[in-house]
Amino acid sequence: MNEKTIEDIKPTNENRVFIGIDPGKSGGFGVIKIEDGIESSYAYKFPKDINDLPTMLLANIPIDLSMENVHVMIEHVHAFPGQGSVSTFSFGQNLGQWEGVLASNELHPTYVSPRKWMCEFIELGLEKKTRKRKLYGKAKDLFPNIKVTFNISDALLIAQYAYDEYYKEILNGSAASQ
Repeated sequence: MNEKTIEDIKPTNENRVFIGIDPGKSGGFGVIKIEDGIESSYAYKFPKDINDLPTMLLANIPIDLSMENVHVMIEHVHAFPGQGSVSTFSFGQNLGQWEGVLASNELHPTYVSPRKWMCEFIELGLEKKTRKRKLYGKAKDLFPNIKVTFNISDALLIAQYAYDEYYKEILNGSAASQ
């Protein structure tokens, strides 16, 4: 019995967008865009001016693409013990801004815990600096066409995770129906 891969089941004329969001103040968003089966990827730092966010986001979604074909995944994080109230407030504010922009454009995100998406790319339990370096390295490997920085590496990997999960679900569904 031959095992199918994601590449085997992906339509060649597909139009779809995967957006990964790291909602931290120094985060951003990564995009994997498929137009007529051709993939391209982009990444953006969270803008200094929040008013630029909707334009930046929507510029990556083809105007004639149904929002059903836009898959948004946002990292679901929370305040940590010992984190200052100012940084906790800033983080909550960024997340709220993302949620507002997404909702106003009828985009419905899926939330994913850091632990869940990270374990697809690196081993868990690493010290923060080591973990960040490994994630950065993985993003550089997966997206050689992008000048990857620490600010956007997580967002790119979240977009990749959304892409992988979408096609795994189809693959598992098509395997179950055979």
